[in-house]
Order: sequence, then structure tokens, then C-alpha cells
Amino acid sequence: MQNIFEIELDKLLKKYFGDDNLCKLNLNINCPQDNVDGISEKINEFYRDQLQIEVDTYAERVKIDRTITYSEKKLEPEKFCQFLLNLGKICISGGKQDLAAEIFRKANRKSENITLKAESLLGLADALSRRANWSRSLGTIAEARLLYKQTGDNIGIAKCENLFGSILGEQGDIENAQKHFLKSLSLINPEVDLEIAANLETNLGIIINIKGDSPDSLKHLNKALRMHTDLGNYKNVAEVNLNIGMVHLDAEKYELAVAAFDEGIKIAKQYRFISVLCIIYLGKSKALIEMNEIHNAVEFVDKALEISHSIDDKLTLADIYKVKGIIERHLKNYKVSESYLLSSLRINNALKNEMNIAETSLELAVLYGELKNLDSKDFHLRSSLGYYREINAASKVKRIEEILTAEAA
Repeated sequence: MQNIFEIELDKLLKKYFGDDNLCKLNLNINCPQDNVDGISEKINEFYRDQLQIEVDTYAERVKIDRTITYSEKKLEPEKFCQFLLNLGKICISGGKQDLAAEIFRKANRKSENITLKAESLLGLADALSRRANWSRSLGTIAEARLLYKQTGDNIGIAKCENLFGSILGEQGDIENAQKHFLKSLSLINPEVDLEIAANLETNLGIIINIKGDSPDSLKHLNKALRMHTDLGNYKNVAEVNLNIGMVHLDAEKYELAVAAFDEGIKIAKQYRFISVLCIIYLGKSKALIEMNEIHNAVEFVDKALEISHSIDDKLTLADIYKVKGIIERHLKNYKVSESYLLSSLRINNALKNEMNIAETSLELAVLYGELKNLDSKDFHLRSSLGYYREINAASKVKRIEEILTAEAA
């Protein structure tokens, strides 16, 4: 089957160039196939099928390069820039962030139109944020917002506020993230601007879950799921299923979490949303650990690791190392566990990701507790506690305070 990236790319080419030129641009490139899938025979057939996905993107990269060269020759400058914006969005959806960033930069250089320049900057900021390049992304969003303000484009400003909130949320600044989401919501008509409204419902659901209110979080996420389903936004549907799974996981409802992850995997695999699939594999691995299905958890986290390297996702890589550290702790491989967790902590510190620093610190505290290294355990517990108190994550604060109280008794 043709994956969704190829389908969307062909639709775009057909829209701008027609069927005849589309045939010229479609290259049939035969890439070498590896017959070894690397998936253990120990896991069941359903899990094996979930993990069967090719991540090579050589043919797609060649096709995009050829497409850009062809379109620049055939299209008028402003139409070419609009084409690049659409192409960049398809690349982001397909998990090709570096390529998307190149395309948005090119669109920005080539265009004189303020709206197109703003759109290209917002697209670039989105691509940079997905690579955890926070400072450059935030600066680029600010540039885009200034241009949107010049034209009085509230929808554009709302998109900027939403992306501001997403980045702050990723960094762990939950209160300010929520303020940006609510500001974005105040700039749109939720009955008309359905896609932005659905994205905001998702983001609010994530923030509310971090604060520990899973019922309210699920209300927002289920509303977002209905909206994205109605819009036919399958990538967003897969992502919302991922987030619903994470809410159930945090609430220790592991069967419900796995069911949501499985639904997300089915959609992401069908349409080949590689970057989304990577994170869902990781989420499922976390649930399987809690269900004591360690060998299955290993397969899913290792597949996530393979994909994360192919898309160069440092933020997810840090989370993968954390999960691998947890697995090794369960297997009593304490030195290996410590190495993975410290690697995760190092990456998160470099990315200034406060929430993930706190999560990894908590896992290090658990590890050091098993190793009877009480000084290190206490240090990481208190480091984690400080962050969770700051964001009012009541359930996490309670858990850590109970551990400290038991330790002092």
C-alpha cells in the first residue's frame, strides 16, 4: 500500500501540475530490503504484526528533492512559495522535520508576501520545536506573530499562541503553557475554526492530566478525538489515542491504556505516521512494564529506539533511555539501568526539559533505593519533588512525600 505521505504528496503535485506531470515526477526507486526483521520470536503474532514497519525514507527524499527542483521552474514565485508551505506541512506530518525546516526556510527567503512569510516562519518554528530546538523555535514564533499582527490575522496569532503553549508544556512550564492555550482559544471561534479548536482541546487535556485530573483530561481528549475524526485528521486521531493511553497509564488503568495505544498503533501504522508510531510504541512499552510483560516491553521500546534514530528525535530518545533504564532495573541489571537513566537525565538537562528531568530523577531515586544508596535516592527524590510541587501535580507530590516519610520513619 502507498503510505499517507506519498498519497498527500501526489495530491499536492496533482493540484499544482496535473496528472501528466505527476507521472513524470513519480520515481520508482528500488531500495535494498533487509530480510531480518529483528523482532523476537518470543512475542505473540499480534505484537509482531504491530512492530512490522519499514523506516527507510531514501525514495521519499529523492522524490521531494526532484519535486522542489521541478516546481521552482514551473511555478510563479508566489505560487511556488505557497506550494512549498503545503509541502513543508506534509513533511512535518510525515516526521521529516529537517527536510520541513529546509523547505520553510526556502519559502521564507523566496516570498515577499507578509502572510506567506508568517506561515513559513510558523512552519519552521513547528519543525524546530519537534527537534527540541526550543530557543530558536520560540524566537521564530515571535517573528511570525509580529507579522500576523501586522495583517490583523487572529487565526495566525492563535496558531502562534498554541505553539508557544506546546513548547512551554514540553519544557515543563505547565502554568504558562495553559495560559497560552487559553489565549489561543479566546482568539478563535471554536464552532468555525475546528482544527485549531481540536488541537487546543488536545493540548488542554495533556496539561490537565499532568496536574493529575484524569477525568477532566479525558473529557477534553475525547472531545478532540471526535473533532479530529469528523475532520478526517488521522494523524491527530492517532496522537489523541496516544494521549488517552497516557492518561489511563498515569491512572494505573493499564488495560485501558494498552487498548488506546493499540488503536493509535493501528492508525499510525496504516498511514505510516512514523514519528507518532515511535511515541506510541514507547507508551505501550511503559504499560507493558507495569503489567510485568517485560520481554514484550523490550521489543516495543527497541523498535521505538530504531525509529527515533532514523528521525533524529532527541526528546523521545531521552524518554526511550529512561524506559530502557526501568526495564533493566526490573531485570536486576542495575549498572546498565543506571547508565540509561543517567543518559536520559543528561539529554533532558541539555534540552532544559524540566518535566522529563523530574520524571527521570524519580526513576533514579527508585533505582538507588533498590541499591540501598540512600543519599543518592534522597537527592533525586527531592529534586523531583521540587518540580512537581511547582506545577501542583498532586498525585506525584503525594507519592514522593510518602516515600520520604517512610524513609524518615
